[in-house]
Amino acid sequence: MKPFPVQLGPVWPGVTAITVAVYPEDGMAQLNVRARAAAGKVPGISLRAQDAKFWAHATMAYGRAAFPDQKLNRALRALRPPRVEITIDRVHLVNQYQHPDRGYYTCDVVEEFALASQARRCRPASATRSSSSSRAACT
Repeated sequence: MKPFPVQLGPVWPGVTAITVAVYPEDGMAQLNVRARAAAGKVPGISLRAQDAKFWAHATMAYGRAAFPDQKLNRALRALRPPRVEITIDRVHLVNQYQHPDRGYYTCDVVEEFALASQARRCRPASATRSSSSSRAACT
């Protein structure tokens, strides 16, 4: 799969989260199918059931508790900045952790995979990780 452009925006405020839409959805949906297929072949990885339709988005914030969100929703909808174009050229495999007591998620990058036409740049494992690791770090 080759790198592909997408546009981010507009902001979609909701009751529990603020997200940014990703358009067009086709490239991201295809990438999702391919990433799931690859991950599903790895022993020890258990995937949840695939949704009927993949929703490409980026989450900017989550609500920690219920609150009257009408003012926030109106303010965010009024912003409407122009869409931003970016190129999707890599995939990160991450371990994601939810911290309900802190109100956010964190993640550790396990590996980075460049899409087909992107040259993969790797540094020796000893330059970026403990000497006990045999994997190279790629950027």
